[in-house]
Amino acid sequence: MLTPWALRADLRRRPWGGDRLAGRWARGEADVEPGSEPVGEAWLAGPWTRVAAGPDAGRDLAALAAEHGSALLGAVPWSRYGARFPLLVKLLDAAEPLSLQVHPDDAYALRFESASGHLGKTEAWWVLAADPGAQVTWGFAHEVTTREVERAAEGGHWAPLLRQLPVVAGDVIVNPAGTVHALGAGLLVYEVQQASDLTYRLYDHGRLGADGRPRELHLDRALAVARLTPGPAPAPTAVARAAGRVELARTDAFVLEAVDPRAEGVAASGVAWEVGTTSFELLTDLGDGGSAGVGTLRWDGGETRMAAGSSWLLPAGLGPVTVRGPSRCARCWVPHPPGAP
Repeated sequence: MLTPWALRADLRRRPWGGDRLAGRWARGEADVEPGSEPVGEAWLAGPWTRVAAGPDAGRDLAALAAEHGSALLGAVPWSRYGARFPLLVKLLDAAEPLSLQVHPDDAYALRFESASGHLGKTEAWWVLAADPGAQVTWGFAHEVTTREVERAAEGGHWAPLLRQLPVVAGDVIVNPAGTVHALGAGLLVYEVQQASDLTYRLYDHGRLGADGRPRELHLDRALAVARLTPGPAPAPTAVARAAGRVELARTDAFVLEAVDPRAEGVAASGVAWEVGTTSFELLTDLGDGGSAGVGTLRWDGGETRMAAGSSWLLPAGLGPVTVRGPSRCARCWVPHPPGAP
């Protein structure tokens, strides 16, 4: 029987990054790309993530998925994606606004970006910390034309076109493929997404990359996939599932759940659920109970310590698990498609 894998965070430098990730999330186990830019992202679990310890130390999740197939991934990811590891979870520390961007859906990625090996990209943000007045850009404020977008890109005058949403800690924003969006400054965000690096930038605030040149824009491809009509603003979707468990977001690609061992009525026994054969799960201790706090992850036949900031891959079919500790966790998995039995 497969057992959980501890994962190694991969810290990535970005021109818009801050100073919260390198100190809080490295824990002596993370790699930091060389360069002069600040750390903007911590890639916690995804195809390129490596195992931190044990017999598989140093191997990435893509290799493990290829070796173990449905025994690791579960029935739904296996039937939908084959041996591809389909999710990526990150932390984003935005000291400055991110680029205005949009992602394609699976159909576009398969048709026009097949050589990249990437899926489309739907994602969700769980806001962990927000400076006063923090905002995100989400979609257009009104219906726009291709020419209006092109003129905004030429002159950098985007404000009249875009919808700005104020956000506070605890908010959850889902970004379906095709939604033009951007994180604003002063945000620490947990992100779950399809495992894809297909990002089409429309605007990047005139920033220069690490090579001293303006970062590439992708206006033609962005316009090919962006929704130019405004949809309804994101609304809270949190649903209590059990003591200590709240579903924060559900899409065709993933489910995001908050697991809180500090919740009333569960502190003594911990938060329990079952990892079934449907899908693998990703679990991250968010470390918001204090840096010294250490929890435990228990399954049938094993137990391990969960340090603040640690992430774990739970294989499909692991069975009953229990989490105890002083801080919240993020839990993600691939759901049955809508209408499936």
